[in-house]
Amino acid sequence: MDFLDLNLIELITRSHDRKSFVSGVKKLDNYLHDRAVGDTEKNISRTFVLTLREMPERIIGYYSLSSLLIPMDGLPESILVKLPNYKAIGTTLMGKLAIDENWQRGKCELRLGEHLLIDAMRTAWLASQKVASYALVVDVLTGEKGDPTDFYTKNNFIPFRDNPARFFLPMKTIEQTLRRNGIIG
Repeated sequence: MDFLDLNLIELITRSHDRKSFVSGVKKLDNYLHDRAVGDTEKNISRTFVLTLREMPERIIGYYSLSSLLIPMDGLPESILVKLPNYKAIGTTLMGKLAIDENWQRGKCELRLGEHLLIDAMRTAWLASQKVASYALVVDVLTGEKGDPTDFYTKNNFIPFRDNPARFFLPMKTIEQTLRRNGIIG
């Protein structure tokens, strides 16, 4: 199996088989099973799914994006000095990111978490070109499968100074990453 066997990442619909998805983290699984489609339809968040080409209803992985207003005082001082003196700033929240257990690293040679993260970065950056967003924010969920903090730090996410489980990646850094990898011109 390789990337050629995977469909493009697309917006979730009711035709996707949500119930058979199991990441091993109940909170992530329950969200996909019970709320992802409704939140997308109600314009609360957008959930994007990665599927198989030969079974387009089968979800291999997903992520969700929504808007988030964050207080400025949680950002590191080195970044605060470069920003206007506002109380809060608009960002994009990547509320969820999960890969089905059968496709997680160790069982699959593909790096699907990184693939979904890059797509989330691209989607958030493109949206920020129309509606300003300072950064992509993630709240790291430590659970049954361990602590994914290293995944985010190795991808240049920066911790908030007042919340060690919340990280952000400025849109400027995302733009540089996407350009360096030939994803945007």
